[in-house]
Amino acid sequence: MKQKDKKRLKRDSGRLTNIDLPDNESLDDIQGTPEYKAKRTSTKSQISLKNNLELKVGRILEIKSNYQNVVDIEGKSYICSLSGRVKQYQFNTNILTSVGDYAEVDMSNAPVYRIENILPRKNSLSRFNEGKFQREIVVASNIDQVIITASWKMPDLKPGLLDRYICLSSIYGIDPVICITKMDLCDFPEDIEHYLGYYQRLGIPLVLTSVESGEGMEDLKAILKDKESVFSGQSGTGKTSIVNYYEPGLKLSTGEVSHYNEKGRHTTTQAILIPWSFGGYLVDTPGIKTINLHSEHKELIRSVFPGFGELSLGCYYRSCTHTHEEDCAVKKAVEKDFVPIERYDSYLRILESI
Repeated sequence: MKQKDKKRLKRDSGRLTNIDLPDNESLDDIQGTPEYKAKRTSTKSQISLKNNLELKVGRILEIKSNYQNVVDIEGKSYICSLSGRVKQYQFNTNILTSVGDYAEVDMSNAPVYRIENILPRKNSLSRFNEGKFQREIVVASNIDQVIITASWKMPDLKPGLLDRYICLSSIYGIDPVICITKMDLCDFPEDIEHYLGYYQRLGIPLVLTSVESGEGMEDLKAILKDKESVFSGQSGTGKTSIVNYYEPGLKLSTGEVSHYNEKGRHTTTQAILIPWSFGGYLVDTPGIKTINLHSEHKELIRSVFPGFGELSLGCYYRSCTHTHEEDCAVKKAVEKDFVPIERYDSYLRILESI
């Protein structure tokens, strides 16, 4: 026998070829060897073959390392690991669980508790890695409103960052609330209309606060009461100081803002779900210096950018990008000063960055 025939015989022996299947995913229902299993997608993660489970629904309060989660079940906190079965499924994200998730926990093997199922999310707030392969990073889930926190000074107010947060919250169906902190540093109150009047005219809730003077703190408390809110904003804007104002017993650490570059230092190192004593929950997240939208969001920006949704209905072209097209209602609004030129420039910068 020739040498090449021996190699061919060895290569072909014991293999099956040319198998016709009506549906590749039907193989998941067969108890067979793993090499013939179809792709384990997140939609199948609720199916379990385990028996004698004692499942209870809890809320994830905090995510620790090595797949460990702090879960609140009936008012008591448990350290729960993530089931190996769930880790096999592809959720299109680097993080399988997020703060605010509802999960089914197996209590039958106490004191070892395992998360067997992650229940469907009502919504989520996510950001994305930079680069060509953008992976989703879920910041929080099942929330009612995003408290977009920005300081008047130290660091200076950046309306462009507000625009990005408002776009992000609109994409994910979460109500935005603008909270401006450190208003005791505002020397010229007439500047408030210049920087923030546009958002007020759009009906976006706006609250001006100061932990030092107490300005606006009762108004913000009324907004937070009985709602599940996530605080997001640049580091150093005073999110942790607000939490300590309402819940002094937590004694969360705060950091100084650098006088060199007016950038805050991260004092919140990971997201955590905190119950308010007056009702509702807070998702406290690390400060996010840059908001990266996904490339798939680019076509949505023209309609979710603050104030552009209603205006775009008057554009001649349904797919108008408000950049080069003729008979664009948004550009006409800019020419008539209905939309500040600064906001239009911010819109263009967001488009270019995606």
